[in-house]
Amino acid sequence: MSYMDNKSILKEGLIDTIVKKLFLNKSLKKNKDFKKQVKKLNKAISDFEKAANAERKAVDPKVKPIKIDRYKI
Repeated sequence: MSYMDNKSILKEGLIDTIVKKLFLNKSLKKNKDFKKQVKKLNKAISDFEKAANAERKAVDPKVKPIKIDRYKI
């Protein structure tokens, strides 16, 4: 039982979130083009992370490296 009225639930996008979690992920997991684009995105993030860490290390050798989360389907 929810303590929120129906209008609040729709405004917050609860239904949209449920639909995205249940249905969209299944269809995207099967889409080869989407998988390829996610792979390319993760590769670009990795390259950026390496370049940023190298630049930061050049400025301050004691700085901790940054870590950017990768996308997964």
